[in-house]
Amino acid sequence: MDGYRLGQLVACIDDNLYFTGLCPDGMTLPRKGAVYRIRTIEAFRVPDGRHLLFLRFDEIRNPEYPSSIGPYEPVFDARAFKPLDDRRIDVFRRAFAPIVRRVDVVPA
Repeated sequence: MDGYRLGQLVACIDDNLYFTGLCPDGMTLPRKGAVYRIRTIEAFRVPDGRHLLFLRFDEIRNPEYPSSIGPYEPVFDARAFKPLDDRRIDVFRRAFAPIVRRVDVVPA
C-alpha cells in the first residue's frame, strides 16, 4: 500500500491537514516532527477515480464523530507522513540504550 504497513513508524512532515478546519474542538491531531505507529490504513476513492490512503495511529485515538457515512473515527491523509526505516531507527535505539555492565563475579 504505497510503502505503508500496519505497525510501521512514520514521521509527520506536514500538520496543515486539509480538513483541520472542519475538525471538532478537542480532537487530537498529529504534529509536525512527531513519530507515530500506524494502527489502521484505509483507502478512499476520490471523484477523479484515484485512491488516497488515510491512516490512524496507536498514539492518537479520537472518539467517533458524525460524518456523511455515519459515526466515524477521523483518519489522516498519508501524504502528510513519511515512512521511517526501522533499521535506521535501530541505530538510535542502540546509541541511547542504557549501558549494562557485566559482572563476572557475584559477591557471596
